[in-house]
Amino acid sequence: MIGGKWRENTSKMVNKRFLQTAERWKNPSLPVERKTKTPKQRPQNPVAAQNTPFPDLPSESFIFSYDGQHGDYFQKLLAKSNEVYSGTKAEIPSGKKGEVKNMYAIKRMALVSTIANNSDLRNYGLWPVTPIQAESLLKERKLSHPDKYWEDLALLLYDTNGENSQEAQALKTGIAGHRTDLGLSQNDLKGRLIIVNPGAEVDSGMPHGIKPIIIPGITQVYSHEILNRTGENHKFEYGLDRGLPPVSEIGKGDRTLYMPSGSNFGLRVLFRGGGLDLDAGDWGLAYSSEVGRVNFAPQGQSP
Repeated sequence: MIGGKWRENTSKMVNKRFLQTAERWKNPSLPVERKTKTPKQRPQNPVAAQNTPFPDLPSESFIFSYDGQHGDYFQKLLAKSNEVYSGTKAEIPSGKKGEVKNMYAIKRMALVSTIANNSDLRNYGLWPVTPIQAESLLKERKLSHPDKYWEDLALLLYDTNGENSQEAQALKTGIAGHRTDLGLSQNDLKGRLIIVNPGAEVDSGMPHGIKPIIIPGITQVYSHEILNRTGENHKFEYGLDRGLPPVSEIGKGDRTLYMPSGSNFGLRVLFRGGGLDLDAGDWGLAYSSEVGRVNFAPQGQSP
């Protein structure tokens, strides 16, 4: 995996797609993204506050798949999601067998909104894992072959002046509007924030046809001290402080947390790569590769 300083210093000389391919751990193939036509904005179903409990350590996890133990649920989720997001970068190809590949942040956001908007899907009790859940499951060896794929886990709002500036501004506005619901102070709004389980709204004015939104009771937003330690990468063991390592524990362990370097970072993606490292500097909200996956875990209401 390529470190943050190399990435930022060469970004003006090398195509971003090449850099992303280098970043996304040992990418076995150069993905070809299907071009999609961005539709006109369509109405979204209103989402009420859910207050869904997300335990730090779920009992088990399942990779989003077309078949298997939870195949019926996943097929319904996929169909309902595509009813709203077809024609955008959030559209997910249909299939009958195997794990759902080419998953990335925007598709994950669409799944979260789809579950939140459908009582049957909510009541089934499966949601995409949060960063702290992913790290806890990894520590307990309850993730299926995590070295075989990568997984986008959250969005990181550093500022609104860099990458993904339109989505960053939309999130900043949404967070400010739900500040009390999210348990944030006015001072928190001035700092760097982690956004877990953001939702998605179709918006033809956005680069990928999708605007990230806050879903009260589902989306979690919080600050973390490690986001101020940009400009260098950090060794760690597990990210058990809400999905990231506490500053007091960096420098220990064999895994690496890759951080962006420079300034004006904008909105980035937190992902775990196939080498089990974490990257807090990736800019690809819709970076597609066959090794992209989403893990689900039992939480909220159960059937």
